[in-house]
Amino acid sequence: MAFAAPAEPQTLTAADVTRVIGQAVTEAQRVGLPVNIAVLDREGNVLGTHVMAGADQSITIEGGGKVGEGLEGLTLPLKPPAPQLNAAMLAALSKGGTAAFFSTQGNAFTTRTAGFIIQPHFPPLIRNTSSGPLFGVQFSQLPCGDVIPSPGLTLPPPLPPLPMGTLPLGLSADPGGLPLYKNGHAAGGVGVEGNGRYTVDLNPTDLDVTNEELIAVAATRGYEAPAFIRGDQILVNGIRFPFSNVDQTPVVPPAAVTFGPQDVAPMDTPPSRFVPATLGGVQGTVDPRYFPPRDSIDPPPGPGLTATQVQRLLTQGARQANRTRAGIRRPLGDVARVNITIVDRAGNVLGIFRTQDAPTFGFDVSAQKARTAVFFSSKEAGTELRGAMQGAFVDAARREGVELNGRVAFSDRAQGFLSRPFFPDGIDGTFHGPFSVPIGDFSIFNDGLQLDLVLPALKALFSGGTTSNCSPISGNGIQIFPGSVPLYRGLTLIGGAGVSGDGVDQDDIISFAASRGFRPPVNVRSDRVKVRGVRLPFVKFPRRPTTR
Repeated sequence: MAFAAPAEPQTLTAADVTRVIGQAVTEAQRVGLPVNIAVLDREGNVLGTHVMAGADQSITIEGGGKVGEGLEGLTLPLKPPAPQLNAAMLAALSKGGTAAFFSTQGNAFTTRTAGFIIQPHFPPLIRNTSSGPLFGVQFSQLPCGDVIPSPGLTLPPPLPPLPMGTLPLGLSADPGGLPLYKNGHAAGGVGVEGNGRYTVDLNPTDLDVTNEELIAVAATRGYEAPAFIRGDQILVNGIRFPFSNVDQTPVVPPAAVTFGPQDVAPMDTPPSRFVPATLGGVQGTVDPRYFPPRDSIDPPPGPGLTATQVQRLLTQGARQANRTRAGIRRPLGDVARVNITIVDRAGNVLGIFRTQDAPTFGFDVSAQKARTAVFFSSKEAGTELRGAMQGAFVDAARREGVELNGRVAFSDRAQGFLSRPFFPDGIDGTFHGPFSVPIGDFSIFNDGLQLDLVLPALKALFSGGTTSNCSPISGNGIQIFPGSVPLYRGLTLIGGAGVSGDGVDQDDIISFAASRGFRPPVNVRSDRVKVRGVRLPFVKFPRRPTTR
């Protein structure tokens, strides 16, 4: 079955942004909660912000884990040295950006949706089920990443400069972020923060309603997501995603808003950094910084990948995506729309291609995934982790019989399997994986190696400092859910392919297709390794993978 290409999204104007913020202010006044409001476009550009008089500008990070571990219990702004930072606005920016980054012409997700799919069980609270399909995605789009950032955006004090296309706290799971659609076309997102808590809904069964979500829903009036593609119309493994616990709010005229020195005055959506491109007959978009492809920058002994080979890999992935049945899009039977990244052995990005209407979040995540597969498959992995002060995780893996010395070809699915608070994934009462922390300490803000690698950079940013890379081993950190494979020439590791934007099984089959011609020998793949008598995975394909 063929589907028409999604229409180009319409852009928000300054007048649209003013209306969205005014509607939020009206609802905030009605419920009696002064808040911080942020509106962003689909690519994370800040189109307008507003700090209401009396709004709390601090947040405490609460994910239900052990206070003092990871980011749990951290109160921002840190005092000292950044007492003037409006941390609540950082949360609002992350909420609005998350809704914008996750939403397309085929699916509309909120921060409540995001919180539902990143927890240790899917659905949350149901024992002995595997972790959420996007477990770990919260640590992407970080402002210290080196893949998305383009020239910095100057924001008014007390906000720090932010690279365009990044989110100050990464992707958010705290209810209060909703997508914006203009005339039915994906256009951006709005985020609201004001209760002093940056958190996740750990119990989605109680249908609780927060004032922040009420205000965000009111803000979207006239810019609502089409009902047909809302998250609550999408099922994965028979499980319906949530969208919002608020159906509607009173219809009243938007408040007149005076924008002060702490605000970003409303502006039109700037030109997109992505330009149309066709690869192997597949329509999509590219960022000129990462396309056309280039040769390996740091090849292993012997030749690395050439630009021609990178283009071939991207083409193989794009063609597979164009015939792979989507897992999280409407209408049913539509094709997967994804971001595809190829990196060399050192993790340098050699090329990125986005099939049409691929969600923005996957641009950063696909690079994280490709780099993760390369890093854990390299012979230097254990040594570099020790150099990054993460030797405890190397020792934990060694005790399980996993040597990070280049003898195993790790996919992201395999490495992520070792990053779960239960091992095997979803089996309650079992000892945690070697790259995770015990379930008693675990939360989405303290998940083990993934966070520990980026924690110093995040704390530096929270303290008013600057840093270009999120971690010493990968410029934008690692990822721990499926969608990547390492690339080999014979027994020699030469790079990695990462895919993000649809269901994890769809991402897997597309990354595997992209790797054709450079796949690791079967006898070194991670699915030839057992940990505690359990075979590690390598890739997993959908049951009915193609539309034709």
